[in-house]
Amino acid sequence: MIELETLPDHGLARDFPLVRRRRMTGLAGGTTVAAVASGRQMTPLVRSGIVRGDLRRSFGTATGVARGVPLDIRLRLTSANSGRPLTGYAVYLWHCDRDGNYSLYGEGLERENYLRGVQAADTAGWVRFSSIFPGAHQGRWPHLNIEVYPSLTGRDLLHRSRLALPGDAAEKVFATDGYRGPLDPATMRMPLEMACVTGDVRRGMVATRTLGI
Repeated sequence: MIELETLPDHGLARDFPLVRRRRMTGLAGGTTVAAVASGRQMTPLVRSGIVRGDLRRSFGTATGVARGVPLDIRLRLTSANSGRPLTGYAVYLWHCDRDGNYSLYGEGLERENYLRGVQAADTAGWVRFSSIFPGAHQGRWPHLNIEVYPSLTGRDLLHRSRLALPGDAAEKVFATDGYRGPLDPATMRMPLEMACVTGDVRRGMVATRTLGI
């Protein structure tokens, strides 16, 4: 039987309690991860370090840095009914590193928490993260994991999805040093939703997607 704690795709509700059990605190202003996990107010969440745009470095007491081809992630949240931007809605985004391993869960990465973070949508519904292009994890095509909440303090999960990254972009990235290739779409599980990716491996890539909630 697989222990749930070893699974990297359960989202924010499991990740924060795991951080708490491992005492990865060191939060600003005396804030504890226990307070953050309770979701009672906005300030502890912001002080925790998880609300951030740059996901490449770990937060709190963790010090690791994820290396790889730069990926600028831009997501727009809109109402599925009206098409209007969902200002203030919060996105929790996480993905594996270039080796296909997740912080908090991968072997040797239990004390790291990079490549995961939260952002609130601006007035136009956009959230933006600076990250790296992910590797392939256990037979899954390179993808981004996303959860959407009504606000930085909202506990109700409104939307959850995995966004695949296009094959042409993935092939270019996996041909660079540090990535494990080649990729085989015929043998890998691919999410139904796909992001649009532009750019190149030298200057970095940009992934965009509109999410109707």
